[in-house]
Amino acid sequence: MRSIYLQIAVVLLMSIGKNIYANSPETQTQRMDGGLPNLSDRPKTQNKTIDIFASALYWYTSETVYWGFTLKTGQNVEQNHFQAISFDWDPGFRVGFGYNMHHDQWDTQFAYTRFQTDTSDHASGSVTSAFLAARLVGIEPFDTGKVNFNLNYNMFDWDLGRSFFVSKFLSLRPFIGAKAGWINQKIRLKYTTPNFVLPGITYTAEENVKNNFRGGGPQGGLDGKWILGNIDRHIFSLLGNFSGALMWGNWTVADKFVDVLGTQTSVPMGGRNFGAIMFQALLGFGWDFNFDKNRSHFSLNVGYEIQDWLNQFQVFTNFAGTANSDLILQGLTVDLRCDF
Repeated sequence: MRSIYLQIAVVLLMSIGKNIYANSPETQTQRMDGGLPNLSDRPKTQNKTIDIFASALYWYTSETVYWGFTLKTGQNVEQNHFQAISFDWDPGFRVGFGYNMHHDQWDTQFAYTRFQTDTSDHASGSVTSAFLAARLVGIEPFDTGKVNFNLNYNMFDWDLGRSFFVSKFLSLRPFIGAKAGWINQKIRLKYTTPNFVLPGITYTAEENVKNNFRGGGPQGGLDGKWILGNIDRHIFSLLGNFSGALMWGNWTVADKFVDVLGTQTSVPMGGRNFGAIMFQALLGFGWDFNFDKNRSHFSLNVGYEIQDWLNQFQVFTNFAGTANSDLILQGLTVDLRCDF
């Protein structure tokens, strides 16, 4: 069974390699009969082109983060409720530029992506922190607890690839490149409880937890475009792409507690260095339009994108030790692109 899979993989790689290195612009154009232009072909009158692009993002964040739990007691009943962070949809953006080479029609792209989200939650009753610094003080449980969570995502991507047609309407673009950037996550918690030493004065405390990541490494993937049809110079397509990155990663994780009496407790967890794995996929629709006597090209792509950052949340909790929770970013991506 393994030998069959190996033979299939070898044939696929040979087919991709043959198309990458052997297809000339004339050969590709001949494949696109029926009036459909070859989107990977560069105009003969223009040896090199530059493209610029911008994307509007509307993403939703998913990550398993428990910040505390509450205990409610009744007649012969005791209920525990874990307080989890929940997120909303938030906007972001991606901008970049590319260069389409004359030599064998390779192209290179550079992009910067920024996304930020904030969320909050609160609980009352018998509130116990999920993090270690507050537990070490020994004042729990608190009467109230409030949390504010901030995620700041900044990522740079570079890739080198080449588009080619594997059939009349299907084009592929394998690419390799690099990914680097940082993802900072900050959790700020505030607690209150009655002060039994000084009646009438509320005891307040604050706990700050951070999970900051930075890293970089190689990435690779495959972009695909299946042309559905055309009206004059307007081309409509189904889009899909998949990529993965293996990055060297460094996490800075810390937990610090301070109260109104000046009591301070910190749990520095130091730096953690190991591999960071990320997967990305997108599925959507595209509209392409050639203008300026086919020397320039405009496209509008709309799709649903998902990124899975494995084991991104590394904070130590009282519930399960090191969390090792995936960070998942997903949502709508609208991309505008023009090359000239």
